[in-house]
Amino acid sequence: MKQVSLSRVITAVALLLFLLAYGPLLWLSTHNHPSAADDYCFADTSVRYGFWQAQVYYYNGWTGRYFSNMLVHANPLVWGWYNGFRLIPTLAVTALVAACYALIDTLFPDRSVRVRLAMTGLLFFTLLVGMQGVAETFFWTAAVASYTVPTILTIYLLAVLLRWYQLPPGGFRNLTSLWAGVLVFAIVGSSETSLVLLLIILGAAFGGQLLFRRRFDGFLAGLLVVGLVSAWLVFRAPGNAIRLGANTDEGNVLLSLKTTLQTLGLAGLNWLWRSPLLPLSVFWLPFAAALSRPGGRLAGLFRFPPLLMGAGVLLTILLLVFPSVYGLGLAPVRVMNLAWVVFVFGWFYTLTTATGWWYRRSHDQPIGSAPIWTTGLAAVWLMATAFLSPVLHQGYYDLLSGHAATYDREMTLRHAQLLQPVDTLRLQPISVYPPSLFLEDIKPDKHHWWNRCQSGYYNHKAIILDTTLVSLTPVP
Repeated sequence: MKQVSLSRVITAVALLLFLLAYGPLLWLSTHNHPSAADDYCFADTSVRYGFWQAQVYYYNGWTGRYFSNMLVHANPLVWGWYNGFRLIPTLAVTALVAACYALIDTLFPDRSVRVRLAMTGLLFFTLLVGMQGVAETFFWTAAVASYTVPTILTIYLLAVLLRWYQLPPGGFRNLTSLWAGVLVFAIVGSSETSLVLLLIILGAAFGGQLLFRRRFDGFLAGLLVVGLVSAWLVFRAPGNAIRLGANTDEGNVLLSLKTTLQTLGLAGLNWLWRSPLLPLSVFWLPFAAALSRPGGRLAGLFRFPPLLMGAGVLLTILLLVFPSVYGLGLAPVRVMNLAWVVFVFGWFYTLTTATGWWYRRSHDQPIGSAPIWTTGLAAVWLMATAFLSPVLHQGYYDLLSGHAATYDREMTLRHAQLLQPVDTLRLQPISVYPPSLFLEDIKPDKHHWWNRCQSGYYNHKAIILDTTLVSLTPVP
């Protein structure tokens, strides 16, 4: 009876934490607007030249990200649906939750739905509170297409891969193989960062099967081929050379490596002490034991040296962050958020392999349950991370202070002004830019790229942000 009560308490806590993280994102989504950064550029190109010609234009003139290019060139502005941008963050957040549930459902099909939902809620809460910001992850459509969508698809792909190994030979298994190939093609074509991550995952899985289990996995080999061919399509794009040539920053390898290590070192401290990762590890141990126990359904996936797996996770994160530091001098928030997601999944995978190592070393002796004081401390720590998260603080502040509503109201008024049929349009600055929603605005210079994209989309000769004009409404 006590175990049932404790289980229900944990479920209630998981639901509460999930709602604390999920709820404000849905609320903020109702205040979202297109960003001056890229959103109008993609829409103007697609409206002016047509959807398919826009793909050719960008592939030959800017980037080989063929899949994310398709997504951004079909954004709601293309269809004249301005308010469609209020739906995009909700779809992105909900899709991330669904992908997490798909993976947990595949790992623990024998657990009750309540337990799987609780695990999903805690995983989503962990992913969110460890992020550096949400604007580039859920509210900026260009980054959603290039980073969030492939991240969601990668998590879902892991579930598809696990299910494939449990299917009997036949037509459905063949269709699952085809679907996995489609996912690989889409992920690789979303961004170079996602490309690198996926090839590392597939390469490590194939290499692990070959080196440690002495098995040539034809399924993984086929997906690797699809991934490499897809990567070739990305890097062969003529636009890549033009895009790289537009970057005047000169990278310094040693300085960039030093900066990357410093950045990851500071981030790692926050990831460990200000996130739920460590307390959740206490609750994860029984599940890790169930996965890695010799003879278990998926035990073979965790029969790898834990130190090697941990080192591989850290090296992967380094490879994901270094290119941004080398090219830009810093790692954008969207890149660090992806690094955090990789760290979370890598952490629990390494912990599970360590549990399997313990079983083999201790001759299958079960791991003892954690002392009650450890469980209690972990629960308190877990709850405290909700109050320590800068992302949650900022989101709730933007909502409760009225900044998000003010931004929404003023952007809606600006949209009405942009629809006016005038040659040169002077716009007032927005009085408040909530960090949870806002990324870039147009500039006082009418020749700036963001201004030119908006003026082209709305058929103006020029749009100018006139800082001498009084803002639309005062800051509340």
